[in-house]
This record gives sequence, C-alpha cells and structure tokens, in this order.
Amino acid sequence: MSLGDLCVTKNDCRVCKGTNLAKVLSLGSTPPANAFLKPEDLDKPEPSFPLELSFCKDCSFVQLTDVVSPDLLFGNYVYSSSTSPVFVAHFKSFASEMAQRFALDSNSLVVDIGSNDGILLRPYKEMGIKIMGVDPAANIAARATENGIETMAAYFTPEVAGKIAQEKGKASLMTATSVFPHIDDLDSVVEGVKTLLADDGVFVIEAYYLLDLIEKNLFDTIYHEHLSYFTVKTISTLFDRLGMQVFDVEKTDTHGGSLRVFVQRKGGKHTVSPNIEKFIAHENERKMTDIETFLNFQGKISENKTRLLELLRDLKSKGKKIIGYGAPAKGSTLLNYFNIGPETLDYIVDDSVWKQGLYSPGTHIPVKAATELKENPPDYILILAWNFADSIIKKCSDFENFIIPVPFAQVVSGVVEEDLNVIAKGIEKVAGALEGKTVLITGGSGFVGSYLTATIDLLNKKYFKTPCRVLSLDNHIVGKKNNLLKEVNSEYIVFKQHNICEPISLDMPIDYIVSAAGIASPVYYKKYPIETIEGTVLGLNNMLKLALAKNVTSVLYFSSSEIYGDPDPKFIPTPETYKGNVSSTGPRSCYDESKRLGETLCMAYYQTHQVPVKFVRPFNVYGPGMSAKDYRVVPTFLSQAIEGKPLTVHDKGNQTRTFCYVTDAIIGFFKVLLSDKNGEVFNIGNDGPEINMKSLAEIFVTVVPDKKVEINLVNYPDNYPQDEPSRRCPDLSKAKSMVGYNPSISLQDGLARSYKWMKNILI
Repeated sequence: MSLGDLCVTKNDCRVCKGTNLAKVLSLGSTPPANAFLKPEDLDKPEPSFPLELSFCKDCSFVQLTDVVSPDLLFGNYVYSSSTSPVFVAHFKSFASEMAQRFALDSNSLVVDIGSNDGILLRPYKEMGIKIMGVDPAANIAARATENGIETMAAYFTPEVAGKIAQEKGKASLMTATSVFPHIDDLDSVVEGVKTLLADDGVFVIEAYYLLDLIEKNLFDTIYHEHLSYFTVKTISTLFDRLGMQVFDVEKTDTHGGSLRVFVQRKGGKHTVSPNIEKFIAHENERKMTDIETFLNFQGKISENKTRLLELLRDLKSKGKKIIGYGAPAKGSTLLNYFNIGPETLDYIVDDSVWKQGLYSPGTHIPVKAATELKENPPDYILILAWNFADSIIKKCSDFENFIIPVPFAQVVSGVVEEDLNVIAKGIEKVAGALEGKTVLITGGSGFVGSYLTATIDLLNKKYFKTPCRVLSLDNHIVGKKNNLLKEVNSEYIVFKQHNICEPISLDMPIDYIVSAAGIASPVYYKKYPIETIEGTVLGLNNMLKLALAKNVTSVLYFSSSEIYGDPDPKFIPTPETYKGNVSSTGPRSCYDESKRLGETLCMAYYQTHQVPVKFVRPFNVYGPGMSAKDYRVVPTFLSQAIEGKPLTVHDKGNQTRTFCYVTDAIIGFFKVLLSDKNGEVFNIGNDGPEINMKSLAEIFVTVVPDKKVEINLVNYPDNYPQDEPSRRCPDLSKAKSMVGYNPSISLQDGLARSYKWMKNILI
C-alpha cells in the first residue's frame, strides 16, 4: 500500500459540509502517535503524515483535513484504558452518574462506541445492566470479550448498528468517550446512533474541548487520531444538521479539559439546558469563532518549545539524567514537534505492557517498565502523560524533580504538588465559596501567600468550572519571586509589585482579602523594624478601607502567636483569651506590637463598619517554600544539615515549641477565611507535645540519613533579636470546635518532607 493510499486530504468540513477551509496551524509531518516500533524495525522506513489544523470559515469548526487510514491507526491499537487507575475511577463514576440520571436497569442496554478494553462497560455490567462494546482494534476487542465484556471488532456504522439492534434490541444509552473526535465520517456514525438508539434514549459524548486546548496551550492533544476539535457551538451545529439535538453539556477535567455532551432525537423528552447558551456565549467572548485566535496559537506553541528545550539543554549540560514518564499519543506529538530524542531522554517509562520493549514513533526513545526507575534512576522526570501528573508524582515518591511540559514548561517539586493536593482535599467542603470570586492577597509572594496562591491555582485547574481570580500584592522587600513554590502562569492570577503602605485603586470587584503581608523572620524584622511596623499597620489600614469600599465577603488578618510574648506557664497551651506577657519596647516589639495593633485596628473596623474580618495567630509554621536564609529554626537546621554543617542551637536549647507543617496551617487559614466567624480570633498551629530546640536538632539525625549530623550549642548571634519566648504551644480548642480545624502531620513527617524539598533546592 502506497503512502497516498494511507492518507487522503478532505476538502469539505465535517460539521457543515462547506468547502471554505483555511490552514491555521502546522505541527510538521509526524508518524502516527501510537505507531511504536519493535527493535528490528528501527532501521526501516517510517511513514509520516502532515499534522495540520484547518478552520472552517463558514461554521468555525477546527479539524484535521489530512486523514490517515483508520486501519493504520486503529487496526492493532496499543492503548489500553484500564492501565490508568485515574481513568478506571473516572469511568466508574461516569457509569454511576448515567445509571442514576437516566434510570437504567436490567432491561436497559448500554452500547459504547470505541469501547477499548471495556473500562466503561464493566461498571454497568456489575450493576446488572446489559452491555455491548464496539471497537475496531481486533486485539483489544478480543481481550475485552475474553474478560467478560462482549465487544464487536468493527467500526461503528449504520450496518453494525442495525445488527446490534436486531440481536440486542434498542439502546437506552449510547456513549462515545474520547472517540467521537477520531471519526472522519461523522454523518455515518450519527446515522448509526439514530438506528440503534431507543426513541427516548440518550447519546453521551466526551471529547476534548477546543477552548481549553487553545487557552491551556494543550497543543500536544493534536494528533492524527484526533480529527475533530469541538466547541459547544460546533457540536450543536453538527447534530442539528443531522436531525438530533444537544440538550445538555458539562465540563470534565479529563485530558486537561473535556466536554460531556448529551444528545437526544429532535423533540426528545429532555428539556434543553440553559448551560448550552452559556457555553456558546463564553466561546464567543473568547473569540472561538475568530480565525485569528487559531493563527496566533502557533506562536504560543513556539514560545513553549523554546522554553522547554532551553530547560532540557541546561539540565543536560549539568550532567543531569532525564527520562520521560508516560508514552501517550500526546507525548508523541510533543517529542516529534520539539525534536526531543534519546540524546535528551534516556528512556520513557510506561505502565502498559503493550508498549514496553518498543520505541517511540519518530524519536526512537526506548520504552521501559517502571522497574527501570530503580535500576537506572533519573535526576529529572519529564511527565509526558501530564493529565496524570498527580498520580505519577505520587507513584514516584522516591523522586523529587518533575518537569511538566504544558501549558508551559516548568520544574515542579513532588513534595509541593502532593502538599497542594492535600490542602485542596482538606478544604473541599468549603472551597466552593471561592468559585468565580476574586481574592486579594497581600504578601502574596511570601511563604504563606505562595501556598494560598498556588492552592487557588490548583482549585481552578482541577475543580472550579468558573475560576477564582487572584490579585497578589507584594513589595518583595525580602523575597524576589512571585511564588516561592512553583511558577504560576495563569490569566486568572495576577502578581503586582506594590507597597501596601500606599493606597491602591482597583477597578474590579474584590470578594475576599487576605492580609498576609509582613516580615516574619526575626533577623529580617530586626533589620527592617520601621518597614515591619508600617507594613502591618498602614498596609492593613489600606486593606480595611478597601474591604469597606468593596463590601467584601471576608477579610483574613494574619496576626502572630508572638503577640502572647513569653506566656505565663499557667497559660501553656495558650488560649486566644490570654492577654499576653509582652514588652512594647523590647527587641522584638516592632513585630509583636504591630501585630497587636493590627488586631485592634481590625476589631475597630468590624465594630464600627461591620467589616467581616477574622484573625489567625499562626504558631511556628514551617515547610517547603521557606528560604534557607530565613533564619528561623527549621529552615536553618535543614540548610545546615544539607550542607554538612553542625546544627547551631541557641543558648542551652531549652526553649520549647510546637511546630505546624504548612499543609495543616493552610487548611486552617482557608477554613477561617471561608467561615462566618466574623470578629473572632483563632490559634492555628499544632497542639502536639512541646519539643525543646536541642531535641529538635537531634531529630535531624533520623530525618537526614545520608549526612552525619552534629549539634553545637552557641550564643545568640548579633543579628538575632533577644528576648525570645521560652515556650510556645497553642490551645486549639476554639479552632477545632468552630471551624473544624484538625492538624494531622507529625513533626517527623513534616521535617522529612521539608528536607526532601530543600535538599533539591540547595544541591
């Protein structure tokens, strides 16, 4: 068979059948994304085909017009959905939702088009519902049938539909998940659906969402199998032309952003949801009917290509070993268009036994089993299956440095990504209040502010249908980066360098204000005492005025446990009602007293103007993101241990503290912010046993197993303020009872996670 027989070029639009098509994007000529090679085939000619997008000027549909033979693409398919635990969970949930929504029972028939190994049909079978799969990959279909999921090895056509209808009856539910965009002749498939679907039946499609592809820079989801790239407008146009009706649509987070589309016969019993018009209005607002949107997309891809290649070249120049994780079709697009081969990636790990022992299409990188990670460990892991990044990072817990290639290339910390997911899970019952809102964070580039911002970024990407906007303000007097944890690149999160002692005028709604600005390190507030006072008092006053003007829902003020001073032993653990044992002129007073005055100021605004302010008093929060030169005890001990230096314990090391790992603290901060407890103050920390500083240092012997840890007792350095509290331990009764705060990370675990993160920062 010649190359000409393997690829044909269409001249008409799949949706409207018009011929007014224009090329808008080229990713060059590449092999089929799943055409993995056996070792003996590496020297043989490898067919490649144009990978180009065209835009229909009549209906705005975006599509591939170069159609590779489906027999070549799917005849011996190597992708097996059930190798992904994430997809197994997704489809189990999907089946449960559909069965409940459409009252499926033992008399119902569910037919899945492109059923692969039966991943979606199995849950229906377990519910006692009749099933039938259709898939063109003979090997996959045979295996599904052997495993109890009856599957016909065929392309779905009106003839196949008629045969199933004759043998099984009409289908109550038909599905096509991640397969509808693979089909060239959509008219034929829809005719088949109309043949097989019961009069009151429903056809449900899941497909990549073109708007997300463009806005999230998901160019690697373009490959030869994906012929069609839908918006709600274009898929509605298609079904309207073919005598069917889209009656509802939802967003899902699969593949970085997908549509779930519900279709019935025209005039069917289901009411048309207003969601459809909302989606289309949003698409129009984002210019998804404008050809310039797609012409400009090439430039975004080129920027990311330059960024990723520079990162990889820099790492290789330093002698770092890099591997890929995941060999999905999207990985083939990225590797081929960016020209990344075995000279850059030593190997690719994939969990599918069908791909192990083979070589990546075009780039010829060997694909290995996960056991290779232990036998030949890398320094960096490029996550090609980025839609499974969370599960991959969790699975590779022995490694810390990961590269996420889209929407923009960045190195992320495994510890930080896990932490952010823990926080999101911890606030899932209250986080919905942030959806579609705007949050202003002062001190947004600091330790706490970075976590708050990165958490909202994660919520936007994984949970919120309407993103939460963040305005992060910071004067960068201590830190210089917008985010200490990871680079945040989102149109919904804006970083602005601003001195909050100066008023700020904002022509935008503000729903929540988090006043986290402040210099918390004793060394730095001794160095900048006036700035410490001004930032807390003057800056806070400006934020309270803004809160009043914007009629915000909530203000969270970050006070400090240091306002208690050196507590009387009778008040250990220290409750919020303790009035303090403090000095207004002592060496730490610029920080302590400014925080106390801040509380007074907040309470005045609450009592006078009903500004909905809450207070938190953090107790010794630590974790990733703290600078090695922060000079507080945990980052100091960590950096000293990593560099092989003795741990310097001040005085005799008898001072006692309890320490709170950052995930616990951030969960507490969000719970207070999103509560209705206006005018209340909450201790946030860990109420575990107190530990003295000498004992804390001794813990590092087990936390840092690859270093010999020595401990030196030293006098306080000149740059460290005297008058340090001898004990600090919170009473958390109020936070536990009123906002459900419950810290859970042990000191040993928190220190180990912090060490793992800082080790990769310093070395």
